[in-house]
Amino acid sequence: MSTNKNRRLTNHKLFVNHCQNIKNEVKELLTFHPKEWISAFRSNRKYPFFVRGDIDGFVALYINNLSTLLAILLSLQPILGDNIVYSKVLPGTGLAMLWGNFYYVYMARKLAFKEKRGNVCAMPYGICTPGAFAFIYVIISPTYYGCIPTHDKAYCQELAWNVALASNFITGIVLLLLCVFGEFIRKNTPSVALLASISGIGYVILALNEYLPISETPIVGFIPFTIVMLGYFGGVTYGPLPVAFVALVIGTILGWATSLNQGSVVHEAVHLLKFYPPVFPMKEMFQHIDTIHFYLSTTIPTAIVIAIGTIQCVESAKRAGDFYPTHEAMFVDGIGTLIATCFGSIFSMTAYIGHPAMKKMGAKQAYSIINGLCYLPLCFFGISGLLISIISVVAINPVVIFIGLVICSDTLAITPQRHYPAFLLGLMPIIADWGKGTILSGVSNAYSNFTLPNVQFSSNVSSFITGFSYRGLANFAGGSLLQSIFVTAIFMYMIDRKFLHATVWSLLASFLSLFGLINSSNVGVLVKNTDDGWRFTVAYVMLAAFFLVLEIIQRKHWIKGQEREPDDLSSLEWAEWKREQGLKELITYDNSL
Repeated sequence: MSTNKNRRLTNHKLFVNHCQNIKNEVKELLTFHPKEWISAFRSNRKYPFFVRGDIDGFVALYINNLSTLLAILLSLQPILGDNIVYSKVLPGTGLAMLWGNFYYVYMARKLAFKEKRGNVCAMPYGICTPGAFAFIYVIISPTYYGCIPTHDKAYCQELAWNVALASNFITGIVLLLLCVFGEFIRKNTPSVALLASISGIGYVILALNEYLPISETPIVGFIPFTIVMLGYFGGVTYGPLPVAFVALVIGTILGWATSLNQGSVVHEAVHLLKFYPPVFPMKEMFQHIDTIHFYLSTTIPTAIVIAIGTIQCVESAKRAGDFYPTHEAMFVDGIGTLIATCFGSIFSMTAYIGHPAMKKMGAKQAYSIINGLCYLPLCFFGISGLLISIISVVAINPVVIFIGLVICSDTLAITPQRHYPAFLLGLMPIIADWGKGTILSGVSNAYSNFTLPNVQFSSNVSSFITGFSYRGLANFAGGSLLQSIFVTAIFMYMIDRKFLHATVWSLLASFLSLFGLINSSNVGVLVKNTDDGWRFTVAYVMLAAFFLVLEIIQRKHWIKGQEREPDDLSSLEWAEWKREQGLKELITYDNSL
């Protein structure tokens, strides 16, 4: 009886603490700290403005941002055309990039002054890649192709752009609302679960995906790859030259020597060079604000993905020693998205993964400022196409791969060995999403090029796939970032036999799956017989009921009790637990003598 009473008191105390944390978050947001704000502008000898590592950090972040931007532009240009992309979308993107990169430096300077240290690294910043592609294929493309049968091409391009702007505006508003709960979510989600999702992106999107071009062109790619890996992992230096710069120069020379780079491509890119002033399309955007209810199933999940991604980036920075306020980082992303929207961009902005890698390179603050400034001419003068035609991009891929590998290795460093299976399972939704989005979408696009119009790949080819379950792949890939967190957290609590925690997470998963935010390729209220969302809801509820039964059995001491070892090897709780274990072993040894 006393044990059950103590557990009830503990649960009540936890609930009170959670409510107090939310209250403190709101109070923090509404409290002014003028002295702290001013500290960022004071001189700090311990925190130099520019160091050599900023060059490597800038090259890595700039190319990472550039590769993302170019991939998005290649998908966007066939729909919206060069005029809207270069004269309306890109200038707004440049202004938003300037805002985010500068503000994250401001946060880094505040932190360095507050903690009186000089090894603070600003968080990287850029375009939200999943959100951008979601807008292109779920909002812009259907709007454009739905308009074409009855209107001219120019009108349909303007319509698709305006609808996307209105949706992006709502995304920014949702982000600002979510920033109140950011720190609460971070503190109450297992660190390994948060980092498993971001590690999945690092391993699949940054490492595996970026290695494919190297494998395609080994004569150009192998030497730069070796240079980067030796420099960052092996400690090999190249005199006064930054590692990334050496890899870029050698790779570009090899690219031109092997005709991977073509002069004709450079000549074509020159025609896009001219000044594109920013636009302010607020009137057009609000005229189409009533159309966004068709796309809330995309805008809200996009905002959630950005919010979760920012929380993960803050957690990643924390592991690297830089404790940034979660709510402030989410505020930066929300305002950045609104700035982009107000000046014509349909891209959502977010903190970029890779802070630990930037810090390992030795970057501090200047790399972020340089990145923000360099994107102004890139976005205002149409330089992006020219730049990418001159350099050999495959030579920079190793830097991106390095960032992905560091993210994974840092997560493993703080993960107890008993949680390795949960971590590995958490990577799988990201891998499934990449497989579905990269390989199968590529096959689908190729399929559409030699079939009749409106003959869909999914209904004509995927239904005949027998080598694996395409439907299972689509469900496992659905909401991969959120799903990764839930899968990892539930599995971790299963391993630790913390059945109440597993029950709560299972019930949350059941709610999200009903609306297609996880475990589904569709978003909405998924209750039709042809939907899988309600099936996952039922399955998660069954799982929660099973965990409750196990909790009752555990309280009767019929099965093993909860694991006492903390789940974060870098936490103070784990250090204290380790010290207590050492004392117990010492006492046991003394008693045996």
